[in-house]
Amino acid sequence: MRISDRLRYEILKRDLIDIKAKIDRAQTIISSGKSLLRPQDDPVYFSSCIHFDSQLKKNEKYKRNVERLLLLGSYYDSCISRIGELLRRAKEIAVSQASDTMNAQSRFSSSKEIKGIIEELVSIGNTNVAGLYIFGGKRLDVKPFSLDNDYNVTFFGTEEVIKVNTDTDQTESLGISGYKVFIEGTNIFGVLKDLKDALETNNVQGIRESLDKIDMAIEKTEANLSYAGIYVSKLERTKDFLDLKTNEIEKIESELRDADLAKIISDFNALTLTYQTMLYAASKIGELNILNYLR
Repeated sequence: MRISDRLRYEILKRDLIDIKAKIDRAQTIISSGKSLLRPQDDPVYFSSCIHFDSQLKKNEKYKRNVERLLLLGSYYDSCISRIGELLRRAKEIAVSQASDTMNAQSRFSSSKEIKGIIEELVSIGNTNVAGLYIFGGKRLDVKPFSLDNDYNVTFFGTEEVIKVNTDTDQTESLGISGYKVFIEGTNIFGVLKDLKDALETNNVQGIRESLDKIDMAIEKTEANLSYAGIYVSKLERTKDFLDLKTNEIEKIESELRDADLAKIISDFNALTLTYQTMLYAASKIGELNILNYLR
């Protein structure tokens, strides 16, 4: 059976279009370095990559949350450490002024330093980081502590704190409530106000009674400092885990998406050679104006 030039042309035309499409795809893969560009390239793998991309975005959100909490954690550590220093200073004052060798004038003078300690503690309780009052519990936009003229302190925050996601189905507290740090169990402000009042009124027995309460406040603060340390350590472990998970997902996704460039370049060269050979063959058939247009 004789094959007409027309049929040969149609066969070559079809094959040229097919090979040109493969060459274009190979060029795109070489340029992007990715073998999965469209769902039809491999529907199963492409679907997996979409899932991995979604997980990577979630991990980035979780990591931002953790980094935010770690920043707050550093403030809690320094704030609570300072609270401990102020309480130990208050204890030193109470011990010295409980002595029978001290007089009313000395005790009244010392009460002024206790006032300063209370004022600084209120200032610590109202610490603001990036517009958030970190001891406010769930009320992060309101100053949690208020000091009146008689040195009574009122708490306007909440005992509960906001929870934020740090991983899939895992949450962490957004900070530590000022109620836990200053009021729960032993009310630090109340203890120091009682000491101030005793000093102002030259009440030696009241000064001596404050010592045990100050010790309790110091113990509580040390426990809170330990809690803050555990809080930060837990967040650091969570961040490390998220980093590890992100690296593993990126590695798996890379294995799915990334092209074997050496093989693709070799295929590209072979396709190009085949394409050129077919163009040469087509030139022998005739109708070069049409074939030249196809090039």
